[in-house]
Amino acid sequence: MQNWTLTAVQSALRTHGLDGWLLYDFRGSNPVAVQASGLPQTGTRRWFLWIPVQGPAQLLIHAIEQSTFTDFNPALQSVTTPYVSWRDLHAALGRMLTKARRIAMEFSPQNAIPYLDLVDGGMLDLVRTLGRVETVSSADLVQWFQATLTSAQADNHRQTAARVLQVKDEALTHVANALTADRALDEFALQEFIVARLLHRGLDSTHRPVVAVNAHAADPHYEPTAQRHSAIAPGDMLLIDLWGKSRGDRDACFADVTWTAFCGASVPPRAARVFAVVRQARDACISYIQAGLRAGDQIRGCDADDICRQVITEAGYGEHFIHRTGHSLGSELHFSGVNIDNLETEDSRSLAPGLLFTIEPGIYLPVCDFDDTGRKLGLGIRSEVNCLVREGDLEITTLPLQERIIPLLP
Repeated sequence: MQNWTLTAVQSALRTHGLDGWLLYDFRGSNPVAVQASGLPQTGTRRWFLWIPVQGPAQLLIHAIEQSTFTDFNPALQSVTTPYVSWRDLHAALGRMLTKARRIAMEFSPQNAIPYLDLVDGGMLDLVRTLGRVETVSSADLVQWFQATLTSAQADNHRQTAARVLQVKDEALTHVANALTADRALDEFALQEFIVARLLHRGLDSTHRPVVAVNAHAADPHYEPTAQRHSAIAPGDMLLIDLWGKSRGDRDACFADVTWTAFCGASVPPRAARVFAVVRQARDACISYIQAGLRAGDQIRGCDADDICRQVITEAGYGEHFIHRTGHSLGSELHFSGVNIDNLETEDSRSLAPGLLFTIEPGIYLPVCDFDDTGRKLGLGIRSEVNCLVREGDLEITTLPLQERIIPLLP
């Protein structure tokens, strides 16, 4: 993430043709504002930070909470104004915005990017009434200040990616050994194994990994529990989706991968064909982004999603690709940068250097026969990689790419 300094913010405002950025928070409802503040918590009353394109920043806080803001981020060089009544607040806001015509706030028109819809409608009404300003989404500003990785964060992510991939290999070996020895194993037990191996390698994850066989893998967010799980048996298709970040480091970045395997020696032809489509879609999306960045083009998340989705649609599986192509990745598993998405949302933000995201197309068939037994087992195939935007290029940080379904028996 970039440093929240007055110089850096005002430079970004000039780049985007804005008169200022109004950050508003109430009881931690706006994590962007809280991060800018540099404070662990920001009290119980409404507060505002106005950063104009020129001149000093202004901090508007309630009079009873001045001590809460004593250590407010000094790099923003803000002048503090206390208010007591709602009338004081309205008057102070009006004065702040007197000369502004076009300002940024944390909202998303038509809720296009829900992650950035952090300011409530009532506050937007108030600001537009008091200042008679045009409010625009701060989505691109937030991307720059919150979601772009520093070189240290990028290095940390690469190290984490290597460890996550090692745990993936250990998990698949664990399954192969159980199958060879005819030892009972189920989704929940394998999930427990993966969590233990992530912890052993110094990684934490915010949620438990996905371990799913057959029809369960056709549910993209399936999670086994001690009460609900299936056995992992010979002839099953297996999907594992695991992620982690360095334990105890707030700014550390996640790695998040998905791999698919077959609990047998010879991968069923239909499953292999479906994986080939997913792989082609993944690689088409990567190639599109790489070519655009190398040419100096602006690549939008929604357009990259279209490229990936077109491959799966033309192969006849469009209705079975039921989630976005990828999500922003950073110090949180689903972060505030651009998503590769024109399905769930229309993310029109552009990919910029320092942004990290996943590409993870999938095809999900809850009822299908993927082998020659005629059993309606269900099939879910996903391939997930992590991508870091560099100046004029795209780095795949989770190599090697999965090129085929892995057979777990010789």
